[in-house]
Amino acid sequence: MKVFVILPILKHPVYEEITLKELARVASKDTEIHVESLEKGPASIESAYDEALAVPGILELVRKAETQGFDAVIIDCMGDPGLEAAREIASIPVVGPCQASMAIASTIASRFSVVTILKNVVPLFHDLTLKYGVAEKIASVRTIEVPVLDLEKRWNEVKEALAREGREAVEKDGAEAIILGCTGMIGMAEELRDVLKVPVVDPAPAALLVAEALVRLKLSQSRIKYPTPPEKVRKL
Repeated sequence: MKVFVILPILKHPVYEEITLKELARVASKDTEIHVESLEKGPASIESAYDEALAVPGILELVRKAETQGFDAVIIDCMGDPGLEAAREIASIPVVGPCQASMAIASTIASRFSVVTILKNVVPLFHDLTLKYGVAEKIASVRTIEVPVLDLEKRWNEVKEALAREGREAVEKDGAEAIILGCTGMIGMAEELRDVLKVPVVDPAPAALLVAEALVRLKLSQSRIKYPTPPEKVRKL
């Protein structure tokens, strides 16, 4: 099985390396993972504007993945940018980490919290819970106030902030599980589980395992929900 992982940001060798390493830890033995970033787009996605700039590059890589014979695609950002458009143009399954992690959290807890990067992305997560039909399950969306591009540089501070906000989510907000609210936090879930004593979902590995399951079950997105776009002239 071959899974194409799109990092929907401008090339960042450290994030590519960390993503590949962490996904390889949970991948099935027969799964080949390819990680690729954008040629054009934002350095990180922290707003609707960033997302809009990233989508053309995402769609280009989705087409590339299918043309090159990959079995599934993951759009590796918790905002699931371009997910619906990508599903319309691809026959192979396209998975978003936010949708995948919320689906998994919903199966193991009645209420969960998202701990994410900055306050300005909080409305996005509330919108996505409505879109994905889990709004009644969201206990809270909390932030650590560290930008995406600083996560790796401030690793210890980030882990401490995740533990603090995760504890508040459990003790004050009634969360029974935590979702890491940025795929740049990959690899932090296991340590946080030990601290908080509740399930902590790491969205990128969650998306990979959902993608593998869809491929093995020979399932992909419904053409009723995601019809192929009609033929017409389009200029980008």
